Amino acid sequence: MSRFDDRLAGRTAVVTGAASGIGAALGAELGSHGMSVVVADVDGDGAERTAESVRALGVRALGVQVDVADPGSVENLAQVSYDEFGSVELLCNNAGVLLLGNLTDSSMDDWRWLSSVNVEGMLNCLYAFLPRMRRQTGWRHVMNTSSTHAFLPDPAFTGLYTAAKHAILGLTLGMRSELAPDGIGVTALCPGQAATRILDSQRNRPAEFGRRAAEPFGTEVIPMAIEPGDVARLAVEGIVRNAPIVFALPEHSHAQFREQVRDLWRMADDALVGSTDAFVGDLDEERAHRVDR
Repeated sequence: MSRFDDRLAGRTAVVTGAASGIGAALGAELGSHGMSVVVADVDGDGAERTAESVRALGVRALGVQVDVADPGSVENLAQVSYDEFGSVELLCNNAGVLLLGNLTDSSMDDWRWLSSVNVEGMLNCLYAFLPRMRRQTGWRHVMNTSSTHAFLPDPAFTGLYTAAKHAILGLTLGMRSELAPDGIGVTALCPGQAATRILDSQRNRPAEFGRRAAEPFGTEVIPMAIEPGDVARLAVEGIVRNAPIVFALPEHSHAQFREQVRDLWRMADDALVGSTDAFVGDLDEERAHRVDR
């Protein structure tokens, strides 16, 4: 048992995208700290398998099939969660999908699918759970899974995915201020390359979103990546600290990511300095013009 248990034990967490990968690891990590866990995923059988493994830790767990892109399905998830456990103290909006490729090779159906799960799916969960959570008292928290891609200066080959993750980051940081008066903490989880099946996201792509896009890097588990269990451990530590952002990426890629973040801020600084110089130049020209007159 750890120092986290007095904060987490006996409370209930809902984790979406929890049939496998980071979501399943989050379920196990939270269960190990004494939380009851609602394991939610579009893969209902997978959700139940994860729930069974969480129950083996000696806590309650419930597997629920849910399509986060469907508001009705998410409302059912919220109702079932509250009916079963009475309250939800932690909501982990972790469901997400990935497509790789150039923007010019993608379609609007690709974007609609990505945004329906990554962005609208998160919003559906927030709209279903937050009113209920705000009526509660005591410790409560929301964690939204974004990505290190939200901080990259060059999102080549991942433009659509990066755009969705930028949206999640922006919404999450805005929520911190909005929910602080209610005593609800908010954290953005930003994993880097993790050893999950995210390259095979299209296994669950509905037919309504058109053809299956190309998968240039295959569909296997990402190699040389951080293990989902390590991501979950860092995430839970950040949740307990009410950290605004938690990064979780392989040790070997830390230096590269730090340099990429520096490049992003250099880009912003260069643009700001350039804009300021141009503004000052315009003012000087205007003053000179007035003197000439």
